[in-house]
Amino acid sequence: MKNYIQVTLCLIVGALSQLQAKAIARQDTIPYIQYIDQDSMQLRLRQYAVDNPMWLEKKVPQRYSLISMGYNSTSGDYHRAQDAQRVNTLNFSSEGAVTIKDVRLWGRFNYTRSVEDSTRFAHQTRENTSSPWYFGSYGYNLYERTTYRIQTRGQRYFADRKYAVFGGFDYQVGNHFSNNDPRGSIRVAQLNGTAGGSMRIATDFDIGIEGKYGYGQEDFEIAYKNGNTATSAVESPYMNYIIRGYGWKVSDWLLEQKMFYQNDMKRFGGKVYFSWNSSIGDFYGNAAYLREEQKYRQTLRNESRINELSQYNLNRLDYNLVWQLSKGIHSYMASFDWSSIRGKDRVTESGNAQNYVYQNDNGALNLSYMLAKKKWRHYYGGKISVLNEIRRDGGTGTSLDYEHLNYQLNGAWTYITATNQEIEFGLTGSLRQNIGTSWSLPQINENVFHQYVFYHDVLYNRANLYGGKVKLGFKQRLRKGNFIHLIADYNYQKAGRLSDLNRENLAPIGTTRKQVNLMVAYGF
Repeated sequence: MKNYIQVTLCLIVGALSQLQAKAIARQDTIPYIQYIDQDSMQLRLRQYAVDNPMWLEKKVPQRYSLISMGYNSTSGDYHRAQDAQRVNTLNFSSEGAVTIKDVRLWGRFNYTRSVEDSTRFAHQTRENTSSPWYFGSYGYNLYERTTYRIQTRGQRYFADRKYAVFGGFDYQVGNHFSNNDPRGSIRVAQLNGTAGGSMRIATDFDIGIEGKYGYGQEDFEIAYKNGNTATSAVESPYMNYIIRGYGWKVSDWLLEQKMFYQNDMKRFGGKVYFSWNSSIGDFYGNAAYLREEQKYRQTLRNESRINELSQYNLNRLDYNLVWQLSKGIHSYMASFDWSSIRGKDRVTESGNAQNYVYQNDNGALNLSYMLAKKKWRHYYGGKISVLNEIRRDGGTGTSLDYEHLNYQLNGAWTYITATNQEIEFGLTGSLRQNIGTSWSLPQINENVFHQYVFYHDVLYNRANLYGGKVKLGFKQRLRKGNFIHLIADYNYQKAGRLSDLNRENLAPIGTTRKQVNLMVAYGF
């Protein structure tokens, strides 16, 4: 009976998503907010299998359901120039797995709504932040962002588990808009699909291959409630600018210039897998390539033509290796991740000139240990990661190159009472060390973008950062394996002393950032 209920819920969610897609049109891709405690290795491995469905049957339970609701509040004056000082986010999620005739199925529906109180120079989505073409103003905008997301995964073994097929899709729609002039409106739809197969080539050794394809569209439009503000020749916080590259040709974009455009996106790539199960642990690894092509254009319906603006191509390589071992009450886990992204633009309206270059390299090593006794569970983890990001703009000679080394240590302790309740306490300490930051900008090429965004971000990335998090949780076990789970955590970050650039920085930066998370979940 439970299987039929879960299938029925999936069908209802699918029908609702179609209605939402018609009502909201197009929306962007905001990532799923995972409020469930990630100190548990089982939960981390479950999410790993969702991201890598070759192991869906091994790491996702045969049957489970989880409904959760979370609230997040982030505030403070230490943030990137194009982020808001305060962001409040509400998240609702429903997910579950079921096995029907040897097919392991998993699905998730997620709704996220966030409110940003002070967004500047960023009439854009929060997923495509390296974009070389977008609208912006130096006055603060209050932004509301709503996202609906549906994810599905499936896997089936056959021929005595020698072969398997797997795949899934992610679909997102939503709406972003600002409530004050210049009023931005962003509608985005994204659909990504994967399909693959695996085979066992030796005892306990499997390999697999997966293909990826996706497409989407971002629609942008700027409007004014006060038309006089839009056409004023006087520079003001209400003036709408077009930002090309990383500060090149930043100019006002008036009503008669048709303040709208769209970004047509296409993605394709592949992934290879391997896994080895041995007496010294289970090993899982993969390597993936993804290419995304973005075309910025204006569709002029009255004139029956398309005005091509720019093209931006991103190439991404990802490598991942996971080791996991369980010995009685002891569990161990280690993972290594590396990602490399390269982006280049072609400015169509300027004769396909290449102007903007984006590079991002980041890697992380995670180590975890858990001791599960009858009354206590102890979890300890450590992480070290590195990030190097480069943005270069040829038109103005603007360049920012920084490298960070991050350290994190965390521990969590869970006490199990005689009535099968679980009381949780966790601590995390973190440190971000700036290894090096270099920047350049000929002062003669300085414009309003540099004064409000570039100099601010130089200071942001040049600072060392330290912080900590404290977490409290309570889980009430119910009959038939059901449970109610409550979690609250508080995160605080403090930046070191910020030095002066001897340039005109019109967007002062602070030194603190705080975050509060609340979550309630029901599992059955």
